[in-house]
Amino acid sequence: MKKRVIFVAAIAILLALAAGYLWGPSSVPAGQEPLTVLSNAGLNQFASAFDHDAEVPRLVLLLSPT
Repeated sequence: MKKRVIFVAAIAILLALAAGYLWGPSSVPAGQEPLTVLSNAGLNQFASAFDHDAEVPRLVLLLSPT
């Protein structure tokens, strides 16, 4: 019984840490522009940020849950 309680507590702690990491505030290194969130309202902001430096390689990563 004691091992089960410890196991459940460890899983709960791991889940809480994962949730804090995934849904917590994001930060970027000093000197880097803030992250751009894609949405219908911010699409123009993303396009201008993407086109800002034409000679620099860029990467767009699209993730889908399906």
